[in-house]
Amino acid sequence: MKKMTRRGVVAALGAAGAGTCVCGLNGGCATFTKKGKTPAIDAAAYVIEGSTVKVDLAKVPPLAVVGGSVKVIDARLPTPIIIARTGEADYAVVSLLCPHRGVEVEYQHGQQRFRCASLGHSKFGTDGALQKGLANKGLTRHEARLDPADGKRLLITY
Repeated sequence: MKKMTRRGVVAALGAAGAGTCVCGLNGGCATFTKKGKTPAIDAAAYVIEGSTVKVDLAKVPPLAVVGGSVKVIDARLPTPIIIARTGEADYAVVSLLCPHRGVEVEYQHGQQRFRCASLGHSKFGTDGALQKGLANKGLTRHEARLDPADGKRLLITY
């Protein structure tokens, strides 16, 4: 039997029209698109003032429940971020992009971690620390606290 290279396998799958099947395997499309499944926050739900992002929690349904998460992609931020509600009044905010290949990370509440959506699946703690995977460093963590004035806004310092 002839030994086939990785390039040969990819070419054969593409020629057979089976290349799209690879995307259904455990986050495979994110490897190519670099995008995860976390929903983006609506621009009307937050404001950026100086080095603070103020999120109106009433306008962000995914954060109404513990375990929910959203991403913020805004050119005014140094890097995109992901916000995860980790407890009743606790939120974790880290950089959205895995340092390995720039693929978005997603929050996995059951494991209390962020995981790269790429096939390599680097894993990070809610503090951004690298736990396992191909990344060579952790995610940047951002301070997040509820607004002491009303508790209805999340204040994120970057």
